[in-house]
Amino acid sequence: MKIERLNADFGNSTDNFLVDSYYFEIPTCVVEISKEKAESHFTNTVDEVGDLLDRLLISTTIDDEDRYFMVGKLAEDNPYSNSHVGRMHDKINSDIPYAIFLAAVAYYYKIKNEDSENVAEIEIDNMKMLLPIWLLKKEEKFSIGQAKMANRFLGEHTVKLLTSGMEIELTIKVGSPKCYIESEVARWAIKYKMVNDKDNNVTIIEKRMESRKFDDNETVLVDIGGGSTDAVLLTKGLNTPVSKDSFQVIQITPYLGRLEKLLKEKLIEHFTDLRSLEKFIVANYKNQKYILRNQNTGTKYDLTAPIVDMLKEYAELLVYKVMEPFKDNSKGVLKFIYFGGEAPILAPYIKECVKNMTNEEIMENNHHFLGELLEDDKSEIFKPTARTINLAALEILSLNERKSK
Repeated sequence: MKIERLNADFGNSTDNFLVDSYYFEIPTCVVEISKEKAESHFTNTVDEVGDLLDRLLISTTIDDEDRYFMVGKLAEDNPYSNSHVGRMHDKINSDIPYAIFLAAVAYYYKIKNEDSENVAEIEIDNMKMLLPIWLLKKEEKFSIGQAKMANRFLGEHTVKLLTSGMEIELTIKVGSPKCYIESEVARWAIKYKMVNDKDNNVTIIEKRMESRKFDDNETVLVDIGGGSTDAVLLTKGLNTPVSKDSFQVIQITPYLGRLEKLLKEKLIEHFTDLRSLEKFIVANYKNQKYILRNQNTGTKYDLTAPIVDMLKEYAELLVYKVMEPFKDNSKGVLKFIYFGGEAPILAPYIKECVKNMTNEEIMENNHHFLGELLEDDKSEIFKPTARTINLAALEILSLNERKSK
């Protein structure tokens, strides 16, 4: 089997994949288990390939040692599944992105080859991934960190999918991996979009009309993730940053780490783990009311106050930390675009904070949120969201490379 384009965003909350235009997500939960536990984990077989994403159990060899991992939803309830959330996660050296990559490829293979043999090979022509700015800044040059991450995936890999009923052994060969800068790469998907040319039955890349709002201003891209928040100062027209100082790591407790603190201090009686609290907030943030219902007893708990207080406090510190590094470096009016997995949740509190720090006119004209910025276009393929903007940018770069070849 051949994969032309594999684009991966290894997030701290969710890992997003776009493989030859097929999109799927895997929760960033990885737990290593013993061989004995792996062999006895499943009591029933998985009969439907559609259920596989929730049942990913793999083994691979790392440094001549056989290792066994539960990946994604299967690992969510394990107490060790979120060991990376309270600190900055070193994705270059961590086993977590690698295990999720192997599981993702195995899942994709089974989705496309449900009745396959037990042994198969996959060739990946073009693989793209990302690293956060804080990790790249540890190196003398960004390119050194990018090369380290890319080289981790270059070459041949083996993985065994151990999920009962879905067993397969795969050899994966990655030909051309490339690593890009989180946040900065998003400018490609803010400036351009992928649209379907029905007349010629092809995908084309065209400029977004809404990106003209930034033609005459320097713009800061603010990527609010579960593990880290990055800010990048772009030149006019959403063009390339001018120096290393244009890339800023926002010194703030990781969002998931702050959420874990809230869980331990105030909500421990209502949620068994961090993921259940995170899902509860994602399910309810649009109306800013957090009412927990016990589906067995009908009892309701209003958790709005502690959750909103935490989100407000986090947003206030975030806005201060984001605006401070750039206030003396910009030339003229500076604009901001907020995205990342946590941006929609924090948006109303960021807006309120910006208004209090400046005024409503500046907030409306200079501070933009991705979901409100991008216009609807029925011909657009894979319209990005706050969570998938980096991934969409990688796909645009991949399609541009294919066109140039």
